Order: sequence, then C-alpha cells, then structure tokens
Amino acid sequence: MDRPTALDPKVQSRINELIQPIADDLLSGAAELALRAITIFQSVVANQENDLPQVEQKKAALTFAARGMIDAQPAMAPLFHLGNDLLLAIDSATTNEELAERSNAALSKFENTLCASVATIADISYDLIDPGELIFAYSFSSTVVSCLLNARARGRFFRVVCTEARPSMEGRKLASRLAAGGIEVIHTFDNAMGLVLGNCSAAFMGCDCIARAGVINKVGSWMLAVACRELKVPLYALSGTEKFVTDDRMFEFERHERPGVEVWDSAPKGVAMLNQQFDLVPFDLLAGLVTEKGILKEKDIEPYLANFTVHRALKLEPVEVS
Repeated sequence: MDRPTALDPKVQSRINELIQPIADDLLSGAAELALRAITIFQSVVANQENDLPQVEQKKAALTFAARGMIDAQPAMAPLFHLGNDLLLAIDSATTNEELAERSNAALSKFENTLCASVATIADISYDLIDPGELIFAYSFSSTVVSCLLNARARGRFFRVVCTEARPSMEGRKLASRLAAGGIEVIHTFDNAMGLVLGNCSAAFMGCDCIARAGVINKVGSWMLAVACRELKVPLYALSGTEKFVTDDRMFEFERHERPGVEVWDSAPKGVAMLNQQFDLVPFDLLAGLVTEKGILKEKDIEPYLANFTVHRALKLEPVEVS
C-alpha cells in the first residue's frame, strides 16, 4: 500500500475549521449537509495552492477533509458517498490541473444527481398526499420539505402536523419552512404524537442512512413507526439512493453521541445523560421507502447495497472480536 503523504498541521487546522459548522449542525438533514460539504471540498481544491503545491499533497488534503466530514456526522450517508466519489475520481490524477478538473466534475455530478433525485421523489410523493387531509412529518428533512412544498405548489391543499424533535428542536425549522411556503402547520411536543397521529392520512420522515437492517433517522423515528403501525397510518421514509450503505458502515451512527447538557444542562449529581441522536427503523414498520427509483420495499434494496466501490482511505477497520 502507498505510504500516505504527510499533511501540514496548519492545513489540517484550516480544514477542521471549515468542517466544524457541519459537526455542530443539529438542525439540517443529510442532503443539506452534503450540499454544504461540496463547497468545503471546492474550497480545498481551489484555495490551497500555496500550501499544497504538489498533487499528492492536494490528494492528502481532500482525503483529510473527507474523513473529517464523515467523522463529524457519521450517520449521514451522503457525506460518505460524496467523499468516496471524490476520492475515487482523483485517485489517478497526476497533476493539480487534472485533479481540479476531476474534482469539479465529481462534485458537480453529485450535486446534480442529488437535486434531480429530490425532484423525482417530490413527484412520486405527490400521489401519497390526499387532498384536504392531515399529514404528519417528523424532524427536519430537506427532501420531505421539498415534497410537501411541491405538492402545495401544484395546488394540493392539506395541513401538516409536526412535533419538536427534541432535544435539538429541528421540528421548529420544519414548521417554519412549511408555513413560509403557504402550508398550514400544527406544531406540538413529542409526547403528544399519539394525540394527533391518528388523525393523519399518512406520515413522512427523511432518513440519513439505509442498509439491510432498515433506515437510520433522528431518534424518535422508531417511536413514530411503532405508533403508525398501531394506528394504521402509513409511514413513508423519503430518501435518495445515495443514502444506501453496506452493513458494516450502518452502525457508525452509534458514534454520534452529543453532550448530555443538551438534554439537561443542570442535572444533579448522580444523574447520567443519554443523548444519542439517531435510531433504527426496520423496514417492516414502513409502508415504503420513497426514492428516485420508485417506492421500494425491503426485497428491492439489495442491488443498491452492492453497487459501489469504497476508496481504500475510507474503508472501515475490521472489528476484532475477543
């Protein structure tokens, strides 16, 4: 294996500064974060010429950035695929000019695919929104927002009910975006979910990561899925296929534990805080996974799990079992 090129600590520090806002962001969905990550990669390619005169140094900087963004939000599969696509694209580049050309092409392709995917999902979701009905939406997902606003723009009238999605309260961001788009919103706290869900004709959620075991989304999604099953409300997860990952990477989301003070900033001594931000929803609790390829069931997902190559720099180390 080639020996990795050493990267100047000053360059590492600057890249970490660019990544930090993504690490701190508890309100944005996976697709939103991926679009912001594209600008970070573009910055590394375009603005480090003095620090990174050699192509191998540029590759090292982009590898460092890719790893850093994945570590910052390990549940967000698009960040992994974006970094992976970029590193594969530049792997055989021999000059800075060639690297820049391949980088920009890979980043543009990913952005265009992501945007086109959301537009297709919005069109498919339109038929899942019954006129005059109440739709439940959980947490914040730019894909879910796009689908609901698309339906409203096409003349479909409906109301949306959503909850806060504690502890980060990104449900408020969802409510604000929808209300600004002309959709009537009813907002309440998470524990009131059971009081309103039974009045809904369907429920929507986004997802951050998908594998054989199910979908990963904001904690509380499993509770929503069980409630939907009991109340016979169809629950749809809305996601592009860029969120599929292999089984070994799926449980990376467990590394994303936030500080306990976000749950209770003045807890008494002896009270431990648990602040896991994501949970797993098995496919059997979903009415369907709405993707740009159509509405998928569990039996349909296998081709999407084995259809990509992982760059050597992003492969997970095997876990030793004692």
